[in-house]
Amino acid sequence: MAADNLTLLEPMDLSRNERRLVELIFVGKQIARVDLAERSGMTGASVTRLIGRLIEIGLLIEVVERTGAQGQPRRLLSLRADRYLSAGITFSVSRMEVAIADLAGKILTSRSVDIETSTALSVAEAAQAAIAAMLTDLGTPKDRLLGVGCSVPGNFGTMSHILKAHSFFPAFDDGEADQAFKATFEAPYYIENDGTAASLGEYVFGGRIPQPDPMFFIHIGHGVGGGAVIDGRPYRGVNGNACLPGVLYPYDQPRPSGQDLFATLNSAGFAIHDFIDLDRLPDSAEAALEIWIERAGKQLSETVRVATAMFDPALIVLGGRLPELVTDRLVRAISSQPILGPSRGLEAAAVEASRLGPRAGAIGAACIPFFASLFSAAVADDGSPYLNGRKPKSRP
Repeated sequence: MAADNLTLLEPMDLSRNERRLVELIFVGKQIARVDLAERSGMTGASVTRLIGRLIEIGLLIEVVERTGAQGQPRRLLSLRADRYLSAGITFSVSRMEVAIADLAGKILTSRSVDIETSTALSVAEAAQAAIAAMLTDLGTPKDRLLGVGCSVPGNFGTMSHILKAHSFFPAFDDGEADQAFKATFEAPYYIENDGTAASLGEYVFGGRIPQPDPMFFIHIGHGVGGGAVIDGRPYRGVNGNACLPGVLYPYDQPRPSGQDLFATLNSAGFAIHDFIDLDRLPDSAEAALEIWIERAGKQLSETVRVATAMFDPALIVLGGRLPELVTDRLVRAISSQPILGPSRGLEAAAVEASRLGPRAGAIGAACIPFFASLFSAAVADDGSPYLNGRKPKSRP
């Protein structure tokens, strides 16, 4: 069936159970119906009925597993990666990265756009122009774009849609970004702080099976941010500002942040203005970089201890805007510390580097529309006991 002949669905057209199956296939990549039934708790008949519709609308494909063994071959379900796309936007001081990703978490194309203005509307218009041009280059109709995810350094006010951006991003303060994005983007848009977006992208596309849940993410950007996924959904708190470990590190003292790293390297005589400059560090900067990594690793071990105590996570992931080699060295510096568990018998959680590297920002931002449109955890549980269309047997 040709992609162009398929009817596009609205996100709300998917039932909660359909979303649950899609979510499991997101994680499992390729999975048999019998395994879907086991993992979802649904009956085989219900899985067959729901999968039939998802195949009909082109969201799933089913292929025969070629093993060479005798007997009935297994048929495996997977997402049709090009069925829907999503745009993700991340920001640094001087540039924004605009990427388009498919359902497999693959970045199909990306552009780096200079930020030459301090107005949110101009930034939004530049981002929309980049998205439109990239869709044209891909030969993809606009209606295949599920949405636009924006990962912005900052927090939210007591009205959670009002973003309070980092001081380096005045264009996004006081609700201006929210209004500008609504007026400009041609697809539904979603906005998250950068730590929450990166944690969601790592959870969905990090490739860990089983998924670590709860998972805590330490995000090193211009500041020290973070995010957590609990029971399959980002944990935001009442105002959208949960899981921010930067509070452990006073602003008037050295911090394990990207901005502090820039300051450290600049003081040592190396001109660093943004994260892209870290990819071009000369060998002579190694001594200053190693001093910062050693100090930041000791500081971040406190975040590991506190996050373990607060969330008891299955895994803590370190990532953000730093180059992968720097992140890997930070993880080793953290792991070399004698981190005491928060209580007797509870050890500090394991720490790993992000598997998405610096792409975690763009992939995480692009993951937000996928999550909102296709995952069961994005919709409220109505408490219905009718998982398979019938009431479960009462217990004696």
